[in-house]
Amino acid sequence: MPKLFRTDIPSEADLKVFVTDIRSEADLVVYETTNQWDATVSPVWYYTDIQSEADKTVYFTAAQWDADLIIYKTDIQSNAEWVNEKPGLL
Repeated sequence: MPKLFRTDIPSEADLKVFVTDIRSEADLVVYETTNQWDATVSPVWYYTDIQSEADKTVYFTAAQWDADLIIYKTDIQSNAEWVNEKPGLL
């Protein structure tokens, strides 16, 4: 968890996500992986092409005020963490 499916249709999404370039604005610092077995904690995200395999369906919004969750992406897995935890989202 979380294994995510990306959708282009906002109404299909369980979670609307905005990606910020400013770490201090983020609720969650995310590390994206291509190995589904690495995605065992909420700050590590794996994307699947099969919606029925996903834990959540996400839509990436262009506007911060439309988002349920604001993330900052990191290239270092150990830097992935909740900054402002929102229980129940992931």
